[in-house]
Parts: sequence; structure tokens; C-alpha cells
Amino acid sequence: EIRSARPIRTILANNIIYNEVGDESPIVAYDKIDGVDFESNIINNQNVKFEEYKGLNVSSIEMSKLAENIYVPSGDQLKIEPYKGFDFEVIRTDIFGNSRSENNWVGAVCKTSATDPNILDKNKYGANWFSIDNSEEESKVHTASTESGNLALKITEAKSGDIIELPAGTYELSASLVINKKITIQSKDAENKAQIIYSGESETPAFELHPKGNLVLKNVWLEGKQDQYAFANLKKNMSSLYNLSVEGCEISNFDYVLKAYKETFADEILFADSELRNCENGIELSGETDDNGDYNVEFLTIKNCTFNTIKNSAVDYYRGGYDESTIGGNLLVSSSTFTNCGSKAKDGILINSKGIVNVNITGNTFKNNPVKLVALLWGAKNNIHSDNTITNSGKIVVQENIELKLMY
Repeated sequence: EIRSARPIRTILANNIIYNEVGDESPIVAYDKIDGVDFESNIINNQNVKFEEYKGLNVSSIEMSKLAENIYVPSGDQLKIEPYKGFDFEVIRTDIFGNSRSENNWVGAVCKTSATDPNILDKNKYGANWFSIDNSEEESKVHTASTESGNLALKITEAKSGDIIELPAGTYELSASLVINKKITIQSKDAENKAQIIYSGESETPAFELHPKGNLVLKNVWLEGKQDQYAFANLKKNMSSLYNLSVEGCEISNFDYVLKAYKETFADEILFADSELRNCENGIELSGETDDNGDYNVEFLTIKNCTFNTIKNSAVDYYRGGYDESTIGGNLLVSSSTFTNCGSKAKDGILINSKGIVNVNITGNTFKNNPVKLVALLWGAKNNIHSDNTITNSGKIVVQENIELKLMY
């Protein structure tokens, strides 16, 4: 594993482990752990046997509920000699403030008769100007009309969390719709989709996602003029993340379905039950090319979608470099169909997930896609594929380690 090293000079001491259900491997070691010392720890593993470690003592200790999500040990099973060293002996109180002078037990609690400390009271924590009231007002439904500029006006007037309904008809857009709050835009009649036609300038998006923008687009037919983007974030000043959910939509005739720029980030992007067709590029999340371990979205989910005639990669989700301090990204592609896509893919890969740590490609159909590979998966990480049907579309290859670009 790249940049991996066994732990050294590590002590786990004076802890309580309580398993409601026994675990055959309460300690999982991927390499030798001779650099780890276990001292004065106790475990109730419900009589399930596991590999023994010196300093990890089996006990019949029980836990009693003190308050919601707070449990304390009961009985006298804790009376083993605590490990002293590395300043353990100078800890004077337990987590509730009880003195350890008489009962210096292992664990975080040294008094079984402790009263509820109400430590989960959120009013006790954080800056005094921060509100813990997350209650949301009931969403208000706004009805747009096909009149020029009306949809943009409704988005401006709506509060975060509101819904904008589109009666059946054609909505002509000549400028990007700015999304800077949580908003749902949906056809009033899911069976009779409203059509949004975007004729804005080249390389501009129909929906421009700003910091804190959270767009849910449902049951809409979205069409471009070939040289614009369906969705894109700002090129600069994305001071906060955004989210995008596309459900039950038809998207066609764009340069990019989604374009993410460098130093932008989304928590979650979802495409579900939608058709993407006749676009130059698909879902493009490869803005981070400095190979510093950066990437553009944490969770990308594609399920029950149809990709038809996407000329470049249908999905390009890139995380470069080998920085193990980043979480690594998550991609799920399931129950979707890809046809006649990837003819211009620069790497000859239909679904590019280079460097993404968690990838699952399952239950899809790939037909007549002129590519070398459907996907190149990273076998050393959690990259898996299953139950896919591939016809005249290359194959899925698993590569144990990513090829290095740098020498260090």
C-alpha cells in the first residue's frame, strides 16, 4: 500500500470495550502490530472467542443506561490496576468530573452512581451566536409560467427549501438560472414533463450552482443548443459546497451534462431515473488535476439512468495523486444502460474513476460503446463490479495499483 507504515511507539491503555454482540475480530491488524502495546484494557465480548492480546483482558462487565446514548459500567469488574505512564496518572477526574482519588478505575467513568450530566445538551457548546434550531419552515409551492423571465423571478422570490412547479409547456431561457439556496424545480404533471430550452451563450450553464446551492430537478425535459452546459458551478469563489439531484429528467443536446471546475466541491450528486443523450460530454468531475489527492464530489450516485450517444466519457470522476489523508470519494453506478457512448473518450475509458477509493459498478448494461474499457478499477481499494452485461464495449479491468506519475 502506498505511503503505509506499521505503527510504532503506540499505547492503548485503560480502556473499556463492550460489545452487545460478540465480535470474532475486535482487533483487525493488516500487518504486524508489534509496535502497539495494550495495557490494562478490558473487554466484554459476550463469550465470543478472539485472538488474545496481552493487556486486553476478558471481563463480564455490564453497562447500564444513564441517559440517551450514554452508558456507564456497573459492578466492581473495573477494579484492575490502571496503567501508569504518559501522564495517565495525572488525570484527576472522570468524564463527568468525579474525582479519581478513591476509584481510579479504567475507562472514562469512575463512579457507577453518576447522575445524568446532560452532556448532549447542544446549548452548552459552540459560539454564542450560533443557533441550534434547525427546524425548517414548511416548504411553499410556487407556480411558474412560461412567460419570459418568470421562472428566474420565481427562483429569486422563493425561500430556501421551497418548491417551484412547472405546468406543462415550453420554458425558454436565454440566461443561466442562479441556484444559491435549496430549491426544488419540478413538473406539475410528472407524466407530461415541462420543457426547458436553454439558448444562452456558449460555455454557460442552464443551471449555475453557487455556494450553498442545492438543486433538486424532477421530471423535467432540459434541452440545449449543443455548446452550453446543463449544470455547472462557478469557476471561482465557490466558498462553500453545493448539491445536485436530477430525478426523472431528460437531458439532451449539451456540451456537458455537468461541468465541475477546479477547487469546487459537492457533498452529493445524484442522477436517477433519467435519460442523458446526444451530448458531447457527460458528467465531468475531473477539475482537480494537480494530483494532490483532491476531487470534486464526495458521493456520486447514478442509478437507473440511460446514457445514449455521449461522445466523450459518460462519467469522468478523477482523484489524482496518492494523498492518503483525503477520504477518497464514492461512486455508485447501478441499473443503468450505456449505448453508443465514448467514441471520443481521450483515455478510451467510458467510466473514468481514476483514484476514487470506493467504486461500485453493478447491474448495468453496456452496448455498442466504442471504447477500450468500460472502467479501470483500483484493486487495492474498495473498487468492485458485478452483474454487468457488456456487449461490444470493451471490458472492466481491475488494476491492483495506480500507475505513478511522480518519483519521490
